[in-house]
Amino acid sequence: MKRTKITDKITYVEPDSMVNFTSCAGIIVQSKNKVLIDMNMGAKITPGLIEEEKPDVAIITHYHLDHSIWIRHVNSCSDAVVFIPEAEEPYLTSLDFVIEHTAGPFGMSEKWKDFVENRLGYKPLKVYECYNEQTTLKDMAPEIVLVQTPGHSPSHTSFYFPDEKILFSGDMGLDRFGPWYGWADCNIKQIVESILRLDGMDVKLILTSHGGMLKKGIQQAWALCIHQIQQREEKIIQKLEAGISKQDIIRQGVFFFDKEKVQDPMRSFLNMWDTAMYNHHEALIKEGGLIKFFPEIKELSKG
Repeated sequence: MKRTKITDKITYVEPDSMVNFTSCAGIIVQSKNKVLIDMNMGAKITPGLIEEEKPDVAIITHYHLDHSIWIRHVNSCSDAVVFIPEAEEPYLTSLDFVIEHTAGPFGMSEKWKDFVENRLGYKPLKVYECYNEQTTLKDMAPEIVLVQTPGHSPSHTSFYFPDEKILFSGDMGLDRFGPWYGWADCNIKQIVESILRLDGMDVKLILTSHGGMLKKGIQQAWALCIHQIQQREEKIIQKLEAGISKQDIIRQGVFFFDKEKVQDPMRSFLNMWDTAMYNHHEALIKEGGLIKFFPEIKELSKG
């Protein structure tokens, strides 16, 4: 685990490993109260970290397991108030809902349920409060501004500190892999809208969930995210025009490559996520493609 003190109030915390979607980077905000956001350092480290930090508030950016599974430790190791995205409450309170709305449509319910429940330790939340973009944390951390950035999940949220011009971006794709949209409830158009929204903000430093800190070339990084999405669309179009089947395109990889080298059940999950990403692109292509909806990105994405 690596801690980086960003300001007197903000500490960026990164796990030693992020393999198999079991952890992510997060932040500690020492304000009127101590606030932890996405503080998932892995199953072995997180309980001790929570006991050590003694948070007053714990917040997750979205329901995906690498960002939300740590919350169960908060409930058992502290008296912190837990905040979850309002629109994603069903995912965090019902295992059946999670399975039905994630792996269910792909015929992967049993494998995914076993992984989620027995490998990652999913447990429905019982004590929590919901937040949305209108929620203020003025009594806990008035510095924090909630910014709705959906697309990666139905109500993915980023957190902005206007005085310092610092953004905790969550899972917006600012890492070497680019934006991810591997569930049916993801939305490519919303991701681009969210990227353009964040790109329009006055930000001097970005703290990401999986890509470290970003201080230079921020606009270029956002442009690259959009370019990565466009590249995937263009490759799918080219392959379809060349007569390559959907199944073969997915096998070759939309986001995940060399899937055959990965052991099950993870190989099955990678194939499921690539299938979902292909489906999102296919639907968008049938509507006219990304440029039809965002003509302004034609030049931006070249960066």
